[in-house]
Amino acid sequence: MLAQLKKLTELINKLLMGVIVVLFLLMFGITNLNVIMRYFFNSPIVISVEMGRYCFVSLIFLGAIFTTKEDKHIHVDFFTGLFPEAVQNVIEQIGRIFMGIFFAIVTYETCRMAIANVNIKSSAMQIPMAVPYFIMAFGCAGITLESLINFVLYAKGLKKKNKNTEEDLLS
Repeated sequence: MLAQLKKLTELINKLLMGVIVVLFLLMFGITNLNVIMRYFFNSPIVISVEMGRYCFVSLIFLGAIFTTKEDKHIHVDFFTGLFPEAVQNVIEQIGRIFMGIFFAIVTYETCRMAIANVNIKSSAMQIPMAVPYFIMAFGCAGITLESLINFVLYAKGLKKKNKNTEEDLLS
């Protein structure tokens, strides 16, 4: 069962990474092509700014899923560093719970925004505004899930922090 779950996780990670790579290449390509078209041919691509913006926001939210999975998100440990390691671990676990709750709320609200904007079209690309909102909701749902998975893995001792580095005991 654990092996099948690991294979499913690897497949999802590969698919997600593929989408991220395609979005990055699309953003990079359309932005550079627009610069060339604007400066050399005096004919900018109308949809380029909007497409670049949506690709960038999508990259952030989808990439944040990986950041959360690896527990590498930005955090300030000055205050928690004053405590013993056991207390630091408890504070980090509480932080994972709060992070999961926060992003669950954001997921819900973003889904509401997406549903409310299904019939509204973007100005340049004329796509439903629900598309970027649903991508944000998907990213937030992934962050929520990964936060809760990390909470469980750390609680069961399957994942540990060791001198500023992580050891994933599942690997």
